[in-house]
Amino acid sequence: MTDTRLSGDEVKAFLFGRTIDCHNPGSGACIATIEYLANGACRAAMDDGRTDNGRYGFELDLYWTQYSWFRDGGLFRFFLERIDNNTCQAYFEDGAQAFLQTIKN
Repeated sequence: MTDTRLSGDEVKAFLFGRTIDCHNPGSGACIATIEYLANGACRAAMDDGRTDNGRYGFELDLYWTQYSWFRDGGLFRFFLERIDNNTCQAYFEDGAQAFLQTIKN
């Protein structure tokens, strides 16, 4: 982890109303594309063709997601660290590495 952790406002600006490609940070393979809709709903389109609907929100400098089956339907909190203007590395609240996220153009 670096010292480029995003503030709450920066996390919202990166995700809110956007479509994000989520990559395996080791291989770079795209695992899912997630739409973060302005109404608090989110939709994951997995690389194997499955989809899942959920919800998301913001708490301090974290964001959280909860889906019907993805990650067993649990509610998980994440923080983001900036890589560049369009890319952030996500980490679970406990610091474990999650997806590398890129704004979809």
